[in-house]
Amino acid sequence: MNFKRLLPIYLGATIGPLGGVGIITLLPVLAKVWNISIQWISLTITLYMVPYIIFLLFSGSIAHIFNTRKTLLFGFGVYALGGLLSGFSPSLGALVAARFIQGFGAAFIAPIVMALVGEMVNPRHLGKAMGLLGVMYTVGVTMGPLISGVLEVSFGWPWFFFFLTALALAVGAFYWATSTEAGKTEMGSGRISDALVLIKKSYSYADLRFVSFAAFSLFLGYIGLMTFVADHLKISFYLSSDRIGFILSMTGFFGILFSPIAGILGDRFGRKPVAYAGMGGTVASIITLVSVEYTYEKYIILFSLFGAGSATAWTSLNTLAVQVVPDLRKPAISVYNSFKFAGYALAPLVFSFLYVPFSLSAVLLGCIACILISLILTSRMSGQMA
Repeated sequence: MNFKRLLPIYLGATIGPLGGVGIITLLPVLAKVWNISIQWISLTITLYMVPYIIFLLFSGSIAHIFNTRKTLLFGFGVYALGGLLSGFSPSLGALVAARFIQGFGAAFIAPIVMALVGEMVNPRHLGKAMGLLGVMYTVGVTMGPLISGVLEVSFGWPWFFFFLTALALAVGAFYWATSTEAGKTEMGSGRISDALVLIKKSYSYADLRFVSFAAFSLFLGYIGLMTFVADHLKISFYLSSDRIGFILSMTGFFGILFSPIAGILGDRFGRKPVAYAGMGGTVASIITLVSVEYTYEKYIILFSLFGAGSATAWTSLNTLAVQVVPDLRKPAISVYNSFKFAGYALAPLVFSFLYVPFSLSAVLLGCIACILISLILTSRMSGQMA
């Protein structure tokens, strides 16, 4: 492995989770600033994810056909622009439009960094490498809520978006300086229609469909829990943004510890058994969350367990996705990530129909159902992918 070339790729993996999960802490604040309901302010997540999901489907194929390096640099630049515009947004409409731009840029980062790790690392050590990539994703998940909460309390909510702009520009410059290759261009006519052919061919593999829908369902449950626990803690217990962010960031702190362990165990015992263990851990932590009364200390412990289980599951699913179609790795990972993050986009809307008329308990039960569905879909993958 060439660590100098891998480092900016790993750093780039933190950007999407930072911006995506970090805004969850700000939702109650933005709702208060503009005097609108949490359902409306959650559009900042959903409409960020719309271009993200759509162009995720194409970005890997575009990089596969044209130029990986230029495609990734384009993603960093557009993401930084979206972050800058988000920070200067005077209204919800302006913020949603800016987040749309940011989501468009993010779509050209996530699948490409995952594919590059798969291409640059020996298959015997792929689980370990993906575990490290999982650490970086989890760093983003961990630090996003914490950074956004601290910046909001200290300077105001726009500064979180200015931070994302600076980070994307810095990582993009680092990647530009260390990736001297022009990028791999595959055979093809050079038309966007080639991307559609690659997407269709990738999707024809049953294992890719199973792991993609499993990721969709797991992320649906994961983000559903994170989103509405944040609102519940703000409304019911009057917690400040930084304290909410600290609770949510526990998922990441323990994910950082368990992602590399999950990767090593996956190399040794197989991806699917490790995924089952992780999903089982998330279900156990949510069941406990349903059954105990709130205290700050209990929520810290339970979100730590939830983070350990979810990181274990994600490391295994991500490794399976990288392995499932080696000859079409970038297009296949684009398909996988498009389904995966569709769960993120739909979670606030779907679970709002449980949260608003019922309670947080209804949301938590729905999250358990989503994780169990993900487990069943993972089990349907062929034995050779174990």
